[in-house]
Amino acid sequence: MSDVTAGTELPTIEQQSTLMTSVGYAAASGDLNPLHYDQGFAGQVSPTGGIIAHGMYSMGLASRLLTQFAGGPANVLEIAVRFAKPWPLGSTSTFGGTVTAVEDGIATVELFADNENGDRILKGTGRVRL
Repeated sequence: MSDVTAGTELPTIEQQSTLMTSVGYAAASGDLNPLHYDQGFAGQVSPTGGIIAHGMYSMGLASRLLTQFAGGPANVLEIAVRFAKPWPLGSTSTFGGTVTAVEDGIATVELFADNENGDRILKGTGRVRL
């Protein structure tokens, strides 16, 4: 990856938030908050009026993006994200990143995820060994 410079864009990942992904993540993580799978409950408390994906599921997708770019988990040094907006069930989001700096074989990457309406649902940074 010697051709990586500031401005290099990571290949994006597109993912739809579905009831299947939400229930699967709830089971795998142990986070059984009904906001993520029960429409009746979510309709009463959700800022979107419906089910939303787990924030940590979106972080997992950002981590996958960074790991694929880095050539494996051993090359990922750091990842930090902030959940900017809820990810409504049924919507598709695009996860991407741009290298902002390269120094001493370490690339700093600005990470993002935007939903199909152009809303930024996640932003963060990662550092990878090149």
